[in-house]
Amino acid sequence: MKLIHAEKLKELCIQMFMSAGTPQEEAEIVVDNLVRTSLRGVDSHGVRAIPRYINNVKEGKIVPDAPIIVIKDASTTAMWDNNRGFGFVTGKKAMETAMRKADTYGIGAVGTYNPKEGDDHIGALYYYAEMAALKGKIGIVTCSCHPGMAAWGGASRVLGVNPIAIAVPAGKHPPIVWDIATSQVAVGHLSVMAMRGEPIPEGWILDKEGQPTTNPKDFFEGGALLPFGTYKGYGLAIIIDALTGGLGAGCSFDNKRYGHLFMAIDPSGFTPLQDYTSRVDRLIDYIKASPTRTGVKEVFVPGEIEHRTMETRIKEGIPLDDPDWEALSKTATELGLDVEKIVE
Repeated sequence: MKLIHAEKLKELCIQMFMSAGTPQEEAEIVVDNLVRTSLRGVDSHGVRAIPRYINNVKEGKIVPDAPIIVIKDASTTAMWDNNRGFGFVTGKKAMETAMRKADTYGIGAVGTYNPKEGDDHIGALYYYAEMAALKGKIGIVTCSCHPGMAAWGGASRVLGVNPIAIAVPAGKHPPIVWDIATSQVAVGHLSVMAMRGEPIPEGWILDKEGQPTTNPKDFFEGGALLPFGTYKGYGLAIIIDALTGGLGAGCSFDNKRYGHLFMAIDPSGFTPLQDYTSRVDRLIDYIKASPTRTGVKEVFVPGEIEHRTMETRIKEGIPLDDPDWEALSKTATELGLDVEKIVE
């Protein structure tokens, strides 16, 4: 296990992307997302993915500094073609645009997709929803993905994991941040568990024969994820597919990559912002005052554990599994960087 201070890791990763031909501004946007996600303890969607993104830049699946193509722009809505650019960059600009529309009209929404073959992955959705919450707005982000999940009662991949994130601003507390895949587990978590040789609970995935399995590797060999909450997660996945993919990215039956929808709502269009954040604070206090079950020390609200993990990792550093650190170091060295000098 390698422990690296966040600022040192950020410096290394920015230099990696710049060495691969990414403009500094875009490199900083991508790395801020990935390092912050690792700080929050969501390691599956953090810096461990950087070698993949660098490789996709080399292969032309990601084109740094590619201009966004505006397909449609209205007062409260817009649809963009990502044009094989970094999904992280397009995502940040999309949420910023949604927030500007919300400043004027109370609500804003920007859809993005990539009709060309490429990698427009935007990482963990919470990042963009939290952007809005930190500016006093409600942020909502949905994603329609290529198939990886079985229908409820099905045995093969027909739906994407179709995640959703919602963040709401509070006053004295950090924002409430909810980010889930509609599957029992995100693919990134399966990847981490497969790397560590850890079994998974039965009921998470099926193997390629449509049978339950506890081996995470079975998913990557043709298996399928299962929806969380049985028919409830399945229903949510279909709604997100129709809501996000149906607007332009394409639904599961024809979606090659990802479609995203970034929404911002200004609470002051309904009630004074201070009144709203005060109510959210009271809600958080009310929930956390709940009596706990035997063996449970504390009740948490969504995003609270990740926020505390971030506070700890800012002080102590970000831990990286040996295989992830080796892959990151190897990629950096191939780009001509002196890794130890940068992170020492």
